[in-house]
Amino acid sequence: MSDTPAIPQPPARLILEVRFDVDQQSDQLSYRLLPDPLFPPEPDPNPRRGGYANALYFKAGEQVTIRVVGGGDKVDKKPGFVSFQIVDCTIITKPQVVRRDKGVRTEYAPPSPFSQALSASYPLALDFSTHITVDDENYFELTQNWKQTLDVAYSPGLWELSMVLTVRIVRGVGEVDEVRVFSFDPEAEVGGVGTMPTLPRFP
Repeated sequence: MSDTPAIPQPPARLILEVRFDVDQQSDQLSYRLLPDPLFPPEPDPNPRRGGYANALYFKAGEQVTIRVVGGGDKVDKKPGFVSFQIVDCTIITKPQVVRRDKGVRTEYAPPSPFSQALSASYPLALDFSTHITVDDENYFELTQNWKQTLDVAYSPGLWELSMVLTVRIVRGVGEVDEVRVFSFDPEAEVGGVGTMPTLPRFP
């Protein structure tokens, strides 16, 4: 038996990436949950097949950070998209039933799967770093990375998870800034063996 002490492994980290185009008509953010290449999780946090398909799948102990990507066309002979500022970014979690049996009080998940959130509504601190990801003759794109993380604390559990993002869009000298609100609302799960518990049939 080796006397070498075990080296603690850092927690797996996930990146919740949301995207929008400044000219889109819809208010829906596109989203995906990506593994941090330095601290990859197991299993796939963004499954497209099986019981967790199209849900955000977390495990207790993981850390989650946020990436916001916004882009827009450059307009000939007129200032195109220049930048965007995040005015607010709020994560909203609606807990779902985790236990329902005859003769037993129905049990719900906690207000949020994240230990930093004491309620179902959690506004992120506006602590983002910005860098240019696309800058060609037709399109300009900025990425803002949140400098903090959320800790996944509860397992198993099921939540409806939403994000509401307000941004100020800057289009250049002489153009009036535009304020837009975008959002998304997939299902999220922590641990467990399926998306919803099997409910008994009551007589």
